[in-house]
Amino acid sequence: MRSVQANDRVLIRYRVLDVAGTVLEDSRQTSIEIRIGEGSLPDIVESALLGHKMEEHVSVVIGVADEAFGAYDQTNIQCLPSSQFEGFGAVESGMLLEFTLPDGEGVAGCVTKVAEDEITVDFNHPLVGRDCVYEIDLVRFADPAVDKITKDSET
Repeated sequence: MRSVQANDRVLIRYRVLDVAGTVLEDSRQTSIEIRIGEGSLPDIVESALLGHKMEEHVSVVIGVADEAFGAYDQTNIQCLPSSQFEGFGAVESGMLLEFTLPDGEGVAGCVTKVAEDEITVDFNHPLVGRDCVYEIDLVRFADPAVDKITKDSET
């Protein structure tokens, strides 16, 4: 059976947990497609998938020292006018909101403080400075040509 290599497109199901076991992110209900080496997941996680076969379960522990989500950057905290949040409804501290940059790219920010005239948002990755565990189930190769090559080589 073929193993995962760099640039392979694979379907995975995953979840991210903190060290206490609290689920921080979960895609296990739906498979998502990633290309190994493209950066959809932290490098340390994608590297851990190399050499594994489909239907295997892979668990990767990420420590703060790995800086898999970058280093905490104080300049990523911004105070924005409350008027910029009119389309978000009632904004509360702790909310994770999606913003659109001028180039159309989406970026998430966590609301850290709400005042009458301004709202403070932390645009650092939500997992910066946290230990966590990625649990990944390799579902199948996403490229039908790879699936055919794999099946043909097994017969």
